[in-house]
Amino acid sequence: METVLHMQGSTSSPLTPLFLIHAVSGLAFPYLTLGDLSPADMEPEKARPVYGISSPLYNSSSYRAPGSFEELARQYVSMIQEIQPAGPYLLGGWSMGGMIAVKMADLLQEQGETVLHVIMIDSANPEQYPAFVDNEEHDFIADMAYSAVAQKMNLPGSSHSDGMSSDSDQDDDADVELESMLLKMRKHIWESIGVISKTEPGQLLPGKCNTSVTLIKCIKLAPVVPAVRLERKNFIRKCFLHPTLRWRAKQFNHFRTILFNAEHDDVFDSKHAPELTHILRIVLSRI
Repeated sequence: METVLHMQGSTSSPLTPLFLIHAVSGLAFPYLTLGDLSPADMEPEKARPVYGISSPLYNSSSYRAPGSFEELARQYVSMIQEIQPAGPYLLGGWSMGGMIAVKMADLLQEQGETVLHVIMIDSANPEQYPAFVDNEEHDFIADMAYSAVAQKMNLPGSSHSDGMSSDSDQDDDADVELESMLLKMRKHIWESIGVISKTEPGQLLPGKCNTSVTLIKCIKLAPVVPAVRLERKNFIRKCFLHPTLRWRAKQFNHFRTILFNAEHDDVFDSKHAPELTHILRIVLSRI
């Protein structure tokens, strides 16, 4: 599993590469459901390169996850600079991926680099997320998030999973690899949600971020709100209703919200991926 995955476009294109950062699962796989983000009439060798960034956790048994958005962003800035040593940069991500992308933009600008745009796909401002009252609440929300990811990927632990059966040594090896990946995914989700919950006001963006942002905001709320406490359920509902998902638009050069007719966990489903692709094409064409 490549940490930096070239998903589409030409590496020799004159267009600025787009780096899409993983959500809480740590996997960039959802972005593979997107269609071509370059114009249909563009020559293949000129198509914009798009890369998906996954957590290094899946490629290392000794990887220690960062404990803050700043640490995460510094790691990922180093990764993308191995592909693109200098700006201008183009960043994006779904959910937590958008949060990380914003912090990466902040750090790149500290280096004197230009960030053309950040695209957030239904990413709320983590500075507004209430801290967990105890480990029980943390565990509950992490389990809910894992179940949602497992269901989408038809993995064990999901109600839609077909289960696993082994009738050969090769199957046994594959099962061991899958079990290892699932354990890493559970760990990554728990740690990622912890990073979000510990982010205090002013910590992600202490000042102005000199880039423009597009927020693609889902307009459907899941019928089951992933929270155990009434206070957190109320916060999630209020955040959902907020036009910028609690981001302070004045902290950016320009902030635009595009409404998307989907639930948060369904944005990459076959029903919605074509529309999301269309929206992303429009956003990219205006940069």
